Amino acid sequence: MGYDGLLLDHDGVIVTLADRAAIDRAAGAALEAAGIDDPDPADVDAISIGVDPADVRQLGRTHDVDPATLWRHRDDRIETLLRAATRDGRKQPYEDVDALAGVDLPLGVVSNNQTRIVDDVLTYHGLAALVGTVRARDPTLASLDRKKPEPDYLTAAMTDLGIDRPLYVGDSESDVEAARRAGVDVAFLRRQHNADRSLAVEPTYDVASLHTVVERLCEAD
Repeated sequence: MGYDGLLLDHDGVIVTLADRAAIDRAAGAALEAAGIDDPDPADVDAISIGVDPADVRQLGRTHDVDPATLWRHRDDRIETLLRAATRDGRKQPYEDVDALAGVDLPLGVVSNNQTRIVDDVLTYHGLAALVGTVRARDPTLASLDRKKPEPDYLTAAMTDLGIDRPLYVGDSESDVEAARRAGVDVAFLRRQHNADRSLAVEPTYDVASLHTVVERLCEAD
């Protein structure tokens, strides 16, 4: 029995990653906006990438600021940064994204990024018409509790598209683990940023191109 849909992560799979230094600067500005002057590099790191909501809440207690307000400052500044990066060419689709045009199955995007950012990037680059659903975060602290490796966004996308046997494509171990928890096959896509990464969780496929992903879809039919 073949796959009945294709789900993909966004950053690092469909479009290039944002510059880490720029994200750190935006995170530092968010801390200052929340009332934390001259933030420590460790505090900046805590709200930049791969954020643990417990760290945000602890940061709020340490500096006597509301963690939900702090996180909203962070998400707003990251949104501004990524909108600009999309328009000035720093955040653009990978060349192999053209393979998705040949997929004759429901297609969705599942991301730990903010929904408003994913929607904007897909629309700006003319990819929105390919996508039947986007499941990603609201700009709230509570949204972090549902991000991958939790399967929530994956299973929600499956419900949206009316599918139960999708292939999911991700570029991180949290993607592979989220797929395992959701009970679906997963392709680990290697790009320049993760080419040598070792995984503690075994993916169904280990691939180097979205063209290979589409081949796997066809082979499973």
